[in-house]
Amino acid sequence: MARTPKVVEDRSEQIIDAALRVFSRKGFTKATNKDIAREAGITPGLIYYYFENKEALFRALVESRSPLRLLSSLPEQARDMPVEPFMRFLLGQILAFVEGEQFVGLIRVMLPEIIHSDDPYLSQTVTDIFGRVVEIVSAYFAAKVRSGELRPLDAALTAQVLVGSVIGFVLRRQLIRDQLALALTQEQIVDAIMETMLQGILPR
Repeated sequence: MARTPKVVEDRSEQIIDAALRVFSRKGFTKATNKDIAREAGITPGLIYYYFENKEALFRALVESRSPLRLLSSLPEQARDMPVEPFMRFLLGQILAFVEGEQFVGLIRVMLPEIIHSDDPYLSQTVTDIFGRVVEIVSAYFAAKVRSGELRPLDAALTAQVLVGSVIGFVLRRQLIRDQLALALTQEQIVDAIMETMLQGILPR
């Protein structure tokens, strides 16, 4: 029986979910497709129907289980929102996503492996995803500069500052367990980033 697009999508999601759990427990290097197949309740050979290899599966996981998916799926009308409510909404959604249990588990296991691995594939994949996130945010800022809703600024650099602020808080909270960062709610973090980015800290 031919696989319909819905069946293919559902099976791909099942495999990605299983890979997320396995990578979170064992890391990328130690995990095997047999481990992932066992977790998904399928045969190892079936994974290759959907993903060329473990590296392709990892890329699909990072793309679909990262803020990139959220940003890529935003409706056009959301991008037309005024800057402050849009950024507040976006930051809140991203923080809630990346501090979710599964994603945090993945970060904790994978980050040391990315840092210490001799294989550049892992770090390059993560770098590529962050680069695409920055591109999307940068394009939004550039559009708002053209419309006059933001003052002239370096959109790409501003996007990097924004993304870096979020990453910094997530790493401090979820890896370092910094009590100063843990004492803050996600709403307080969003407020602080918004106030600093939109208003600055110098008197005007």
